[in-house]
Amino acid sequence: VRLSSTCRPAILSTDVAVFRRRHATMAAVMSAAAMSRAVAPRGGLGRKARAPCVHQMKVALRGGASASFRRSAASARRGGRVAAFTTQSVATPVDVRPIVTPRPDVAMPNMEDPWSDPKWVGVKWTVYRDVAYDLEPFLAKHPGGSWLLNLSIGRDCTALIESYHLRPEVASAHFRRLPKLVDFPVSAVPMSPRPNDSPLYNSIRERVRRELFPQEGKALHRMGGDGAAATIMATAVAAYCLYANAPGLLTGAFLGLAGAWIGLTIQHCGNHGAMSPKVWVNNALGLTDDLIGGSSLMWRYHHQVSHHIHCNDNALDQDVHTAMPLLRFDARQPKKWFHKYQHWYLFLAFPLMQVAFQIGDITGLVTRDCEGAKLHGATAMELATVVIGKIAHFGLLLGPLAVHSAGAVAAGVASFVAVQGMVLACTFAVSHNVAEAKVPEDTGGEAWERDWGVQQVVTSADWGDRVGNFFTGGLNLQVEHHLFPAICFVHYPAIRKIVAEEAAKVGGPYSTY
Repeated sequence: VRLSSTCRPAILSTDVAVFRRRHATMAAVMSAAAMSRAVAPRGGLGRKARAPCVHQMKVALRGGASASFRRSAASARRGGRVAAFTTQSVATPVDVRPIVTPRPDVAMPNMEDPWSDPKWVGVKWTVYRDVAYDLEPFLAKHPGGSWLLNLSIGRDCTALIESYHLRPEVASAHFRRLPKLVDFPVSAVPMSPRPNDSPLYNSIRERVRRELFPQEGKALHRMGGDGAAATIMATAVAAYCLYANAPGLLTGAFLGLAGAWIGLTIQHCGNHGAMSPKVWVNNALGLTDDLIGGSSLMWRYHHQVSHHIHCNDNALDQDVHTAMPLLRFDARQPKKWFHKYQHWYLFLAFPLMQVAFQIGDITGLVTRDCEGAKLHGATAMELATVVIGKIAHFGLLLGPLAVHSAGAVAAGVASFVAVQGMVLACTFAVSHNVAEAKVPEDTGGEAWERDWGVQQVVTSADWGDRVGNFFTGGLNLQVEHHLFPAICFVHYPAIRKIVAEEAAKVGGPYSTY
């Protein structure tokens, strides 16, 4: 069979059982593919003729596939568009090359460039569902704050808007009142996924609204995190007081744990605009990312514009390729000779995450590009926070030099950097890098063609429950977080039950540990 000479089983784990299940699946699918070619006319198969062959593939996937494949098959039953995702997710090419695709904030090839056209350069434009709008009149009025709406400037914002609003009709109403841009080259702007077109996402969101937040308009979904925020901030202040008075390995490690807790929880939820109905509270908590060594501005573009919208997309999700070439977490990435040893040096690299943050933030400030997204909407003040934040961060870390020895402070700083990096890296690694969350081929064609809700569920994994939720800010319930990034993490355990039930109705595309 020709397919066997160009493809191999999608082995994303050293788990022998996983390999065997996928090998059996591959054999069954290749058999179905061979049958389709045996009966196919030279010009190919029409939709009706393809149906029995697709059915054979679905049956094979249901019977012998691993969890990620079974989820794909379940999704395929909902329609032809996702069926393409099912067949693609079976095998990965042997010769893995980087995928080249138009970035979501760069003009499509051979088309008018609205980012450089003088007619549009000074306009705070965005595209929402194939219509271009001027956001300028609404920036100051946006209930979530202009700093969040700025992310929509200079790109197709459809997925950002629809995934952040529990009540989509409210967002649509605001767009109807915004001025439309006549003659804007909408076709030159790469299209965004459309969450509101996902039946799975709509069914889950409707139940969340009806069962958990029935009182519309009170922003209850952003409430409930005050106690957690106070506990985390108090721990961080205590840790810094100990470090400032007695810098060293132990106090530095404690400060690193506190910094990681901030990074996982209040800065993360705050930058999503989900810790409070009050804009200034979310903004202030988001800026704690700068205090622990990151950049709230760079984080919002990297995390919200790139990662959340295009989760585990080999070309568009910055998180898929950020660790390359040192670490390879995805079978679709080119494999270097030294990657076979990465299980040995992995935990030597994780403590250096803080160093990677610093380099990436400064590079992004200079280039106005965080690799996954260009900073089209960043204001001068937002750009200034990168510099101010670095000064504040290193000022706090090196402040004890005024009264303590350089050796003690150096030991404390090294311990802080290593512990914070290790905790953050280990926590992040299990969210989307387990075998069940890795789809060997990109999920269903171009980004805008996919079922966004299915992609979020398929490419994420949950672990633990309420205790993990408290200490990770809901990042242990990654599926729920990706579906509802603008809901405070304290509500994720309740949402989890709804997601599990709705996912089961379509065949169980849901991974949990």
